[in-house]
Amino acid sequence: MAKKKTAKGTRQDPVQKELEAIKKLLIFFLLKTGVKAGELASVLEMDPSDFSRMIPVRKMKIEAYDIFSQKAE
Repeated sequence: MAKKKTAKGTRQDPVQKELEAIKKLLIFFLLKTGVKAGELASVLEMDPSDFSRMIPVRKMKIEAYDIFSQKAE
């Protein structure tokens, strides 16, 4: 399997790419369940501005979703 080149010209490992996709999906799930982006940035030990560039929450129009009742709040 060919490795994809990143912006810096190095090749990205496909396993690392998959792990990053899983991480983003888990973050999206947490945002949907009502966890604030600032809290996630803090837990991930990221600067909030770096987090917002990685996951642009304002552009996603995320509405909190109660996973237990399966109804949008």
